[in-house]
Amino acid sequence: MSELTAEDYAYRLPDYWIVHEHKSGSLFERLHQAYVSRAIEIIKASGAKTVLEVGCGDGWNCGEMVKAGLDVVGIDWSRNAILYASMFVPSAKFLRGDLRDPEFLNQFPDKFDALALIKVLEHIPPNDCISAMINIATPLKTGGTFVLTTPSVNSPNDPPLHYQHFTEEKLRHIAKEAGLIVKSIEGYGDVEAERAYWSRMRWLENSLYSIKPAATSLTEKYHRETNLQNTPIDRCHGFVMTMTKL
Repeated sequence: MSELTAEDYAYRLPDYWIVHEHKSGSLFERLHQAYVSRAIEIIKASGAKTVLEVGCGDGWNCGEMVKAGLDVVGIDWSRNAILYASMFVPSAKFLRGDLRDPEFLNQFPDKFDALALIKVLEHIPPNDCISAMINIATPLKTGGTFVLTTPSVNSPNDPPLHYQHFTEEKLRHIAKEAGLIVKSIEGYGDVEAERAYWSRMRWLENSLYSIKPAATSLTEKYHRETNLQNTPIDRCHGFVMTMTKL
């Protein structure tokens, strides 16, 4: 894959706001809610008051953090993302910049209690992951909480803007090389349950017909019976990794 640029993340629409405001009950919506809410839970439990979200996108995650009572700053390299975030979450502060650029660090003279890197690491070229993590961790207070979420190799790497998906071992290696201490790694989502769901759903909704009541019932059953947080590593969709800086 050629290296992605800010233009690849145009955010022509505020996608996450549209998904969640529509409240479709889709697997994507529920999965996103699961790892974002868990990340916020961890940050709140740490006693943090201020948080920097790096790669904040259209600001939906930041909006949830504000609702949780956190003082939030978001940074992203997409101009449209920052415009949407500023519009939807006026009580947070948003800045445009490249997290790999050491100059972006000059924008944060005051250290943060916590950092959030939610579904960003997979968008960073593999050779840049360690240096990016070092940069990202610089605005974090000593002893502060750094929460990262990213897809697992259990989930196929087919999204067009993902360089790679991760194993627990690879995440631990990146954290160690970046000088960070891993406190915990949890799984989110359940790829086996997802596969079972889609194998049934294709008979209820496809390009030829849709049996809406049955499809709705299947989706409700999936959400009711499937745990999307703290799932086993060998079948999780992705990881929630908590780190700290010495």
